[in-house]
Amino acid sequence: MNITENSTVAGAAQVSGNAIISGDAQVYGLAHVAGHAQVNGAAIVNEYAYVSGDATISGRAIVTGSAIVSGNVSLSGNAHVSGTAVVTEQHNVAWGQFKARSGRYTLTLYMQEDGSVGFTWGCRTGDDLRDYLGFRWDYAASGLDVAVLAFLREFEQANGIVVEYV
Repeated sequence: MNITENSTVAGAAQVSGNAIISGDAQVYGLAHVAGHAQVNGAAIVNEYAYVSGDATISGRAIVTGSAIVSGNVSLSGNAHVSGTAVVTEQHNVAWGQFKARSGRYTLTLYMQEDGSVGFTWGCRTGDDLRDYLGFRWDYAASGLDVAVLAFLREFEQANGIVVEYV
């Protein structure tokens, strides 16, 4: 394991194997980084998150909650994986910038352990992006939901998720 000066490993967090924590990266809470995983830049891994294998978490990416990121996966930029997400292949996560009522925010979509699609958008997280948008009539009224829903459909198609529209 290799932890550089500017990075932080705190609380009961564990770093093991050949994992590298560098830059201004932070690993804390009960998080565990193992194997050949790398956490660098201003990335954060916290709570009960587990990062392993050859995974790379960089930029301002965040892995939190009970999320598991492993294998040859790279999360960067403003990607945010949380909750019970399990990301073991690169195609199981996607992110993009979308306009919301108060600015542009990163929308991260990820496969959850039960096969559903979780999302993080700004400070909101959930299990059903369509339901979330359904309660915000002003998004549809101003057309803010169009690009977001197209992004969701593309993600579902790329991951073999069949959704029946009513």
